[in-house]
Amino acid sequence: MRHSLHFLVLFSFFLFISQATIAQNQPPAEYAVCAACHTIGKGKLIGPDLKGATERHDEAWLISFIRSSQTMVKNGDPVAVKLFEENNKIPMPDNNLTDDQIRGILNYIKNYDEAAVAAAQASEQK
Repeated sequence: MRHSLHFLVLFSFFLFISQATIAQNQPPAEYAVCAACHTIGKGKLIGPDLKGATERHDEAWLISFIRSSQTMVKNGDPVAVKLFEENNKIPMPDNNLTDDQIRGILNYIKNYDEAAVAAAQASEQK
């Protein structure tokens, strides 16, 4: 009986951890707009690969850029201008997202784990 209780506790713990990992690797709904033009770790699509973006730029800059990259380009931000030119001058559309929504996207990008996402997708298909 005691072994059964230990097994049940361990099983419940691993199930909880598994579900938490799957939930953590789910993109926020707002990320769908980003995914149309960007990948995370799979190379350039229409826009640049987002892997490492949160390490290359600070949060305030990223929030401004995601909200309106063209405003930053028109204001002469050197990094925004460089990104615009490196991506065939294809403008990223303005986004009407709150700071918290953008932070959710940035958190997803920062913590993106391709193996965990693949496992979550495989689990959902069952």
